[in-house]
Amino acid sequence: MASEPRDLPVILGAVVRHYTEHPQGQGVMLTCQQVADLTGLDPTDVYRALKRLEPTYVRLVEGLARDPSGCSVGGVTDAARRAVGQWPESVADGIIRGLLEAADREPDEAKRSRLRAAADALSGFARDLLVN
Repeated sequence: MASEPRDLPVILGAVVRHYTEHPQGQGVMLTCQQVADLTGLDPTDVYRALKRLEPTYVRLVEGLARDPSGCSVGGVTDAARRAVGQWPESVADGIIRGLLEAADREPDEAKRSRLRAAADALSGFARDLLVN
């Protein structure tokens, strides 16, 4: 598990977002320098964080030097996606929760009813379809 609080939300979040936005990239390496560029963090800090996140969250590939210059992320695990809320169930549940929260804040009764109906429609079987 990550020992630095930023490892999961910042570094792992950036890596998972990259692989989510570029699904074909799961077989393409993301270098430690690219992760540093995505997060605005020092490459050495990124390398150390990725070492802490391996193997539970990332597949790290290292060069002979075993430093940031030869480090790449070869992909992320399902646990990584769950940890940063990018697992399909997390996303579906977040949408439903967001609709219910919006309904609670909505002063107009008609809009509130429509938001609750939308949340209800996305529950059960429809939620399973959304996840798939």
